[in-house]
Amino acid sequence: MRSVLLAALLFISCTPTVAPPPPPPPPPAKIPTTYRVLGGVSMGAIGGMALASTHPGKIDGVASLGGPIDAAFFQRFIDQFVAGGFCSREELEAIMAQDPVRLNDPTVIDACATPRVARPGTWEHPNDFNHLHITNNGGTFDRESYINLMADLMLAYGNFFTDNPASPLAPPGIDPELARHPPADLCTNARRVRGLKNAEYNPAGTYDAITFCDGVQRLYFCSANQEKVNFCSDPANIANPLPIAQEAAFAAQYCTGKGSVVEANEDNQTLFWLAHAGMTDPCRQRDFAAPILLAFDYNGNGRRDYGEPLLNNSHERWDDVGVDGCADALENGSGGCNPSASATPTDANHDNYDPDGNPNGTEQSWRYELGEPFRDFGLDGVAASADPGEGNGVYDEVEGRKRLFALDGRTNFKKLEPSAMARLHVLLDGGIRDIFNLGLNAKHLFTAVKEARQGVVGEYRNFTDIPGMKDRVSGNFNPWNRSWRTVPKDLITLYGKETRTDLEITIGEGDHVGTNEQASSRFQVVMNWVANLWPNAPKPSAVFGQSTPADYRTETYDSAKLGAKWEYAISVPPGYGDPANADARYPVAYLLHGYGMDPAGFVAAAIIANNFVSDPALQLRPVIYVFPNGRCCFVNKVTGARDCRNTDDTGQDIDRLPNWERECHSGTFWVNRKGYTPTDGTPYGDALFELMEHIDSKYRTLAPAEVEAR
Repeated sequence: MRSVLLAALLFISCTPTVAPPPPPPPPPAKIPTTYRVLGGVSMGAIGGMALASTHPGKIDGVASLGGPIDAAFFQRFIDQFVAGGFCSREELEAIMAQDPVRLNDPTVIDACATPRVARPGTWEHPNDFNHLHITNNGGTFDRESYINLMADLMLAYGNFFTDNPASPLAPPGIDPELARHPPADLCTNARRVRGLKNAEYNPAGTYDAITFCDGVQRLYFCSANQEKVNFCSDPANIANPLPIAQEAAFAAQYCTGKGSVVEANEDNQTLFWLAHAGMTDPCRQRDFAAPILLAFDYNGNGRRDYGEPLLNNSHERWDDVGVDGCADALENGSGGCNPSASATPTDANHDNYDPDGNPNGTEQSWRYELGEPFRDFGLDGVAASADPGEGNGVYDEVEGRKRLFALDGRTNFKKLEPSAMARLHVLLDGGIRDIFNLGLNAKHLFTAVKEARQGVVGEYRNFTDIPGMKDRVSGNFNPWNRSWRTVPKDLITLYGKETRTDLEITIGEGDHVGTNEQASSRFQVVMNWVANLWPNAPKPSAVFGQSTPADYRTETYDSAKLGAKWEYAISVPPGYGDPANADARYPVAYLLHGYGMDPAGFVAAAIIANNFVSDPALQLRPVIYVFPNGRCCFVNKVTGARDCRNTDDTGQDIDRLPNWERECHSGTFWVNRKGYTPTDGTPYGDALFELMEHIDSKYRTLAPAEVEAR
């Protein structure tokens, strides 16, 4: 019996154990795919990123070329640069005590002014309100352009400097109608608002806030040595700015014995114009109304003198020391604070924001973070003034800033679920010498994308740095090849040289649009990126053929969102109308134009792309391109009728017809407009998604699908 049992045990122990079969692998995750891309340049890049980051399920990719606003960096730019740089209140009051006229003397004010200069290691431009950095690259961006751009941006988002329950745009105490239609006498009869306090410049409410005029002033120099005509050389002009009608005669007299007087402009004396046209000349009258802003009238003469500061009650004052609540000098290295400051401060808690080394840092990040100390004194920063936000226990900022952050690409990308992050691809670019530092804005925004991709992204300093895009023979940029299949789907290109010659400055090297070559490269990048975004999507089976003029057209449709006819340009790919492709369907790229442009301005780019699509050797994907109209709608002042086209049914320019005016100076910024009054909004952002539905109903677009791989 024992032997039988032993044999059984031996049999069992020697029998190999058979592992159960492994479970079948899970099916590949499905990727929701819309077969749509949203792209844009400048204004279009700002709006495109705002819409994409708040509606990520509507598109598969966003391409923002020279314009994605990073809310924190932009807030710093407008506060410290565009609307800043003034002497302190104590300095201004000391100057005024000596002689109130000296507030308008540049030699006195410039001695204590605080113009902002570039931080080390960045490409920022020196800038302050009296010395704006300007350019003629991609348009004339001068002092008037700054004001119009800011007005349109704040019509879209809300005022960035003040809150006014009666108007999303007009400063407090200013009738919205005055901001919409500045009266003819505004430059000689400033409107006064009494009692507006400001912690930095008017804590006791001593000084009135006033509307003021600004604008572009003619530039003159003497031909012998190109000496700029100094209108402040006559003390009488400091006290009472010279009337515009007398400035030419003054310039001629000033240049006596110094050669003839020359009037310089951006075309005939570009370098001189770039160096001087952004500066305020306080010794000549100004005639361009800027009622979106107020200045403090320290000496009570009814105009903004050179040294008088702007009103900026945009947010409660806070210490940008990070969520640990400690400035560098107090950090203990363990996430907390020491009781006393160090004489040699270091970032011991490693929380200083840096886009390259520490993109999640919260100290010196230019945005309020929960945990940072703030003074709960309300928007004016003055205790016991009972202004909005005071004593409510939370950090407050104006509605325009709130919306700026609500539509911020970096903020919203970080909030996305991992699956949404994975499916939304991002292409950015920007010039390192861009007038508005848009290359730097793009860099800050891209930190969120880089973190989500765990560093697997493309970061390039010029277009030829993109893998496979440098021609082996000429060394030039040559993107029309198959190398795009190996380029990361998420990439940023910062173009421009570290140093520029005078000639390169005049042709816009590294600037807002760049040189002609850089501008062309930017569009070629986005066209190739779009064509390679869905490598597994079906293609038409027939030969594509050549583009014809009928493939490019401008169309209109009745927009329910806008309550008017709205226009767009469209480019269908080669072979779209071929009977052999009757069942073929296509992805769609919506490209949003820049400020002051119109839809037709992009059609040339589509023609270039389609010419290469016609090359069978490249096997590029045919794509439908749609170019919506980003100019503000027209409203008839008499009838209230609306029209969102540039020309009417007879081909007449609507802006030349009587009683019609735009809702803004030029551009919508592609987001739902806040307007002049609380009931004046226009849903421009919503209209873009309505347009997508219209295109899907009219053209053979690829339907959204759940796919295993794009």
